[in-house]
Order: sequence, then C-alpha cells, then structure tokens
Amino acid sequence: MSVSNPSAATASQPKSPDIEQLVGLLGSLMPLLLHFQSQTQQQPHQFGNVMVPNPVLDRQAAENLIGDMIAGSLRTLSAYLETNAGLHPGFESCVAMVSQAAQRFAARDYAQAFNLIWETYRAIETIRAADPRIPAPRAAASDQTRAAASDQASSSIH
Repeated sequence: MSVSNPSAATASQPKSPDIEQLVGLLGSLMPLLLHFQSQTQQQPHQFGNVMVPNPVLDRQAAENLIGDMIAGSLRTLSAYLETNAGLHPGFESCVAMVSQAAQRFAARDYAQAFNLIWETYRAIETIRAADPRIPAPRAAASDQTRAAASDQASSSIH
C-alpha cells in the first residue's frame, strides 16, 4: 500500500507519528498474513514453560485478527456512509465498495475485503480533501459511540 501525497487541504495538518506508524504497519499487514498462510514450517509457541508448535493456531489467530479488523472497519464505514452518503456527492461509489467488501468478508476473502476497505478510505479522503468540513470516519464513529453510551445511560436511569 502506498500513501499518496496529501492534498493542500490536509497537507497543513500535522501528522501524528502514531498515525504514520499505523499506516506503515497496515502496509505490511497483508504480506505478513500471506506469510502465515504459506508458512509450512512449524514455529514453537510458549505457553508457560511448555513449547507448543502449531502453525494451524498461527493461521487461525491471523484470520481472527484480520477478521476482527475488517468487521470493525465495515461497521465504521457502514454507519459513516449511512449518515453521509446522501449529504455529499461521491459517497455513492463508496457505498458500493463497502457492499462488495462485506460480500468478500462473508466469503472469507479477507485480502479482497481489506483491499476494498482501503480503497473506500482512500476515496473518502479524496472527497474530504475537496471539502474539509466533511468529518473523518473515525470522528463520526467516536461521535456515534458517545451518543450510544449516552442513550444507554439515560435509558437505564428511567
């Protein structure tokens, strides 16, 4: 995954070293998963004082990790697009990409689902570069989380 030069609208914003590191780590995630998938050598794992070689567990752990990441991203993007697709031109194509990503995820084609999610985030950033007032998916997701927590707290009071 390569990161393009940001637009003038986002170039003035300071980049967090954590975000840059995360982008770099995500860029190497797919080769790592492919490595786990194609790995034929058994590598030992340490549980207490016992070494247990089990590449099947490595693969299952990798699939669970990427599955959780993709599921979380799909939830975030679905909620974000449900709120914003009718308000901002261009998000319609993002809805189609998220739908395709969900289908690929259901088929356990994690590499393609991850790629479609990446393309969706890239498209959203392109649209946001033209109108910086459009919130980021992450900001919208945290707003929804706070609202849900507030709703839950108020309903438990009554």
